[in-house]
Amino acid sequence: MSAGPITRRGFLGRTAALTVGFSLAPLARAFAQSAAPVGPKLPGSLQTNRNLDGWLRINPDGSVTAFTGKVEIGQGIVTALAQIVADELDVDLARVTMISGDTATTPNEGVTSGSRSIEDSGAALRAACAEARAILVETAASKLSVPASSLRVENGVVSAPGGGRATYGELTSEATFKREATGQAKPKPPSAHRFTGKSIPRRDIPAKVTGGPAYVHDMRLPGMIFGRVVRPPSPRAKLISVDEQAVRSMPGVVAVVRDGSFLAVAAEREEQAVAAARGLDKTAKWQQTPSLPPTGRALFDHMRQQPSQTNVIGEKSESAPAAVKTLAATFTRPFQAHAAIGPSCAVAHWENGKLHVWSHTQGPFPLRGELAKALKIPPSDITVTHREGSGCYGHNGADDVALDAALCARATGGRPVKLQWMREDEFRWGSPRAAATATRSRSTSSRGSGW
Repeated sequence: MSAGPITRRGFLGRTAALTVGFSLAPLARAFAQSAAPVGPKLPGSLQTNRNLDGWLRINPDGSVTAFTGKVEIGQGIVTALAQIVADELDVDLARVTMISGDTATTPNEGVTSGSRSIEDSGAALRAACAEARAILVETAASKLSVPASSLRVENGVVSAPGGGRATYGELTSEATFKREATGQAKPKPPSAHRFTGKSIPRRDIPAKVTGGPAYVHDMRLPGMIFGRVVRPPSPRAKLISVDEQAVRSMPGVVAVVRDGSFLAVAAEREEQAVAAARGLDKTAKWQQTPSLPPTGRALFDHMRQQPSQTNVIGEKSESAPAAVKTLAATFTRPFQAHAAIGPSCAVAHWENGKLHVWSHTQGPFPLRGELAKALKIPPSDITVTHREGSGCYGHNGADDVALDAALCARATGGRPVKLQWMREDEFRWGSPRAAATATRSRSTSSRGSGW
């Protein structure tokens, strides 16, 4: 391997900032606005992903496959979006399949954040499916030689008053939805909904409560092996040396990976990978530099001494009344671990120079971009497919472990690698919620109070 420490460190630095964006709705909106094309204003994410065939496909049997760039992380959106699709297309809910968060097949909707999945993806799917239904009805009217207003649709079958009928599958060709949405079709009113707004069993729940394969942690691919990373004793430590040869002879070891200061191992079985990683850790020599802030109360004194920005939020022109009493308080919040139930995990597979990563990331497309920068390959050579994580919401290590898996899999001769962090990795090397400190004061007077 030829890459130096910048590859991984640069990636971690960029994704650290990126993951913060996952929880901020304004950043998600800025992403959409910056990519907004010229044309009529369309609902939700349809504005930046304007082709109808990017949102839905009618299969030959009349069933529907719908696509969303948002991802399921326990909030139930895959079920909710399927309800919207079924209502607008007049098909039974059981005949709707949802594909979510896959850079090879779904629209680019940035990140899943800010409670905007229904507002952005739901609005887009509602408009796209309403327009698709209108197209199918017009196609049926031409085929059956009747006015479109006389047709009725039930479970993907268009029926005419005289008995003529045509299924969605019969009415759809490969070119039917290869067009840009116009936004002119009117979605159904709430009174016409069969599924939206109703209590529907969640699609993502059964496997989670019965022990079925529900998470990226449960994935098993043909020929898959298992990876573990050897962590340094402190951030920014530089790997000086390690006895790779002794570990290579351990049972089941397939590859030892050293990429600058990145050190990992892949083995046939998970417990073999854990044992090999511990073997590497015993012989690894690191050069450390001071890199961590103090702990306890000293942390907040340290924070106050760092460079800062001052922003004026508001000003009052009238003079404040004389204060009778001034109250002041300082509030602090320490670093808080994400502490996922299942430590961060990803699966990576290199084949013919192209990379496929399965990750519980909240932003498959942004992750693809960062992987491309770190690995120095075109984004078009990378596919990121979302799989749920067992404890993944918020500022987690999904993107970081995705790079770990990709670097490890690059040395395995084309075999896929599932790389999962150890519990100590999750607490020591995950992305914690930032520490914070703030001081507030309030003055009171005989005329009232103010800040």
